[in-house]
Amino acid sequence: MIMLSKLEEAIKELEQKKKELIQEIENSGWDDNRVETPIPSEIKYRFGIKKFVETPEEKAFPQKIKVMYQQWYAAARTIIARNYSARLPEFDALYSCQTGYCIKFFLEDLYLNQKDEFKLIDLINAQFGILASVPNHLKFSVYNTELNIYSVLMKDELGAAQYLLDNGFLRSAGALAGIVLERHLKNLLEKHEPPIKYRERAALGELNKLCGENNIYEPTDKSRVDVLNQIRIRCVHDKEPKPKKEEVQGLIDGVSKTIGNYLTPLMSP
Repeated sequence: MIMLSKLEEAIKELEQKKKELIQEIENSGWDDNRVETPIPSEIKYRFGIKKFVETPEEKAFPQKIKVMYQQWYAAARTIIARNYSARLPEFDALYSCQTGYCIKFFLEDLYLNQKDEFKLIDLINAQFGILASVPNHLKFSVYNTELNIYSVLMKDELGAAQYLLDNGFLRSAGALAGIVLERHLKNLLEKHEPPIKYRERAALGELNKLCGENNIYEPTDKSRVDVLNQIRIRCVHDKEPKPKKEEVQGLIDGVSKTIGNYLTPLMSP
């Protein structure tokens, strides 16, 4: 997979080439002014009866356009094949199909009428639509992979906290669960659009306040994190009263619930 910025530049270049290709098609045939002008019909007589028969004019379809398209198609197909292979069959079907109209059908003709020209332009634009979707697909694919890894790491660390708790290490278990929650809130702030800045040494309470002020989660969630933070503070400060086992268990369960509430929706695109 090439760098996303380079890929976006390549797609912009192909968009320009697509515009040039369509302009050549229009130059050799008709301007695509379907909104303004209907395709004309001619009046013909057959056996003395006047009939309205659509007999569109045909114009030569230059070889130059066919070569331009094949060059564009080869480049666009390569990008899709390497970066969004799931949509490659759809892209190819617009070029070559068993039934109905497709681009290859028109490229084999020596002449095109206005209706066929417009259909060809629509098919090329449809192919570009698939190509243009590649960057977004990659962005969310990478993001989704990152979140999956993040989710696994969080679960592993909470599992370690549970193990410490089960073996009587209450403060260590609570401290580790607090670190997991702190890291989660930082992730929410960083992934926000636009990202929300926080102090390098911001504690859990400050991070929770920022999440609440920026509507990252509901007021009830902010209140829950406040409660969890109070338990965490009792775990990490020796001068505080030692937390009870059920309190630390509530901290671990609360962190797990908070992460689940705000990680799963992000993984859906």
